[in-house]
Order: sequence, then structure tokens, then C-alpha cells
Amino acid sequence: MARLEVRLPDLGLGDGPVRVTVWFAARGSRIERGEPILEATAGAVTVDLPSPASGIVRERLVAEDDLIVRDAPVAVLETDG
Repeated sequence: MARLEVRLPDLGLGDGPVRVTVWFAARGSRIERGEPILEATAGAVTVDLPSPASGIVRERLVAEDDLIVRDAPVAVLETDG
């Protein structure tokens, strides 16, 4: 098993901070590649952050209502490979 730090990619919401509005993946839960980990909002636009890999969510590095910027670490996954 490998550890993967998930970072906020460019979600097309501009260069400013985005707000984490909902976590879909609980700590310790299994998530599949492409499933949404969290929801982020900038202004009136809301997008889901898809998981870059399949695995177990070991850490959530930000909380709901936190403001984060592009490339900020948001979670740590223990991946399948």
C-alpha cells in the first residue's frame, strides 16, 4: 500500500480561494478513483473534487467551511497500488 497526498487541482473556479462545503468521504472509508471526495464552492459555482485513486481515506487535512487554494493538500489516501 502506498500513501497519496490529494491536492486541490485547478477546478476551473479561478485563482482565488474556494470553500470546502461538504465532505463525501469519511476518514477510514474506501473510495474509488473518480468518486467525489469533497465539494468546493467559489461564489455561485460548486464542483466536486474526484478521487485521483482508489483506496482508504486515512486523513482529512481540511474541514468543511475551510477556505483553501489550488494545490493545497486536502486528504491522504492509502492506495491500492
